[in-house]
Formats: sequence, C-alpha cells, structure tokens
Amino acid sequence: MASRNLKGARSAFEENDIRKSIEAHDEKPLIDEEDRKEPHKEESGEFIKSIVFGGLDGIMTTFAIVAAATGAGLTRGVILIIAFANLLGDAIGMAVGDYVSELAEEDQIKLEYKKLEQDIDNNPDEQKSILIELYEKKGFTNSQASRIVELLFPYRKTVTSIMMMEEHGATIEDDSDEEGGGADYGAIKSALVTFTSFLVCGGIPLLAYLCSGHYNSQGEFDSIFIISIALFVVVLFLLGCFKGYVSNKNWFISGIQMLINGAVTTLVAFWIGYGIEKAQ
Repeated sequence: MASRNLKGARSAFEENDIRKSIEAHDEKPLIDEEDRKEPHKEESGEFIKSIVFGGLDGIMTTFAIVAAATGAGLTRGVILIIAFANLLGDAIGMAVGDYVSELAEEDQIKLEYKKLEQDIDNNPDEQKSILIELYEKKGFTNSQASRIVELLFPYRKTVTSIMMMEEHGATIEDDSDEEGGGADYGAIKSALVTFTSFLVCGGIPLLAYLCSGHYNSQGEFDSIFIISIALFVVVLFLLGCFKGYVSNKNWFISGIQMLINGAVTTLVAFWIGYGIEKAQ
C-alpha cells in the first residue's frame, strides 16, 4: 500500500507544487494522529490582526477624546478621567464583540464542515470530481489530479480540510488543539488579545497627562499635549506598519496612511472641542 505524507500533501496543494504533491504520497508514512492535530495555519495571523486592529481602534478613539477635551479647555485631571473611562468601556465592548463574532464564525465553519462531510459520505464520486477539478485549477494534469485524489480520499479529515480551505478559506480545529476548550477557548484568547491591545495602545498617549502632575491645570496646546501627540504619532505609525504587513501591503505606505488618518481625526476633534468652548 502506498504511503502518504498528509501534511505535505495539504501544503503542496496550497502552494500549487506539482512535484511536492506527488512526492508527498511516496514518502515514509507519518503518524496519522499528528496530522489530525495539526494547528490551524491562520491562528497566529489572526491574533496579530487582533493586536493591530484592536490597538488602532484604541489609540484613535482615545486620542480623539483627548484632543477634543484639550480644545475645549478642560483640566488635565478631567481629561484623564474621561479618556480612561472611555478607554476601559470601549476595550470591554471591543473584546465582547470580538468574542461573539469569533464564536459566530466558528459555528458557521462547523456547519459548513459537517455539510461537506455528509456530501463526501453520500456522494463520494461527485466530491472526487470536485477535488480533481480543484487540483487541475492548481496546474495539475487530469491524470496527476486523479492519482492524488485516489490516494488522498480515504483520509476524509484531510480531504474535508482541503476542500474547506479552498471553498471557504477556513476549516475547523479539533477541540484537543485548544487544550480541551475548543472554539470557545480560541474566542476567549482573541477577545483577551483585543482587550489588552486596545487598552495598552490607547493608554500610551495618556501617559503624558498622567505623569504631568498638575491635574488642575487647564488643558491647552502646551508641552504636555505635544508630548501626547508625539506618543500618538509613534504608536499609530508602528501599528499602521504592522497593519500593512498583515494585509500584505507596503508597510511604510500603510504607516503614512494611518498617520494621515490620525491627523485628520485629531484636528477635527480638537477644533470641534475648541469651537464648542468658544461658543459658550
């Protein structure tokens, strides 16, 4: 019986590597249990995205409040209270939203996975034809694709995972991958990452006011506000660069775009606060 490297076959399919895919079925057999426990490829990428987008939301919304309150001439102590209250409330809201959306996404993926499993069990020939077409679209000849599918098809989990990744861009993880917690464990981790990123990044521009010591002084365009702006610019640019990296775009251009976005938001918030204060 031909030996099969299931992890290699799955990787070769995604990389569109004909030679690697064929060789994957002729290598020494690997432990099947290891293939079933292969971690989700996108997990680390998803957590990076949670860090980046959670941080961007945190720093943009918090500094807009700081700018508006400074323009309105509120005291530094009041600015800190308003900003921290908004920061904590929004961080909790973002974390809860992330948790709920992760669970909803996992539920949808599981539903599609089960449906595909039933289709493979009830109509194996039809699903074989679909899988052969998928390999042919990757550049394999019909004979190569047919051979690969015949070798691979007895391993239903691998076949289902490949078809799920191709048709839906995601597949399910075994509960054992998350130390017994399953999808709920992953959703909690994602929510905690978002919460922490939102809180940390959003809180950095507030350090200038927190360390100023003169909490009864009126907020204005002074050295404290300038230091806060500098912290805002550095963190926002770095997050913009990471955003470009995880989105497969030019990191420097992404950083500049986020700076422009932040500048517009800050100016609008500051002048609205200033205008309201002068109108009174």
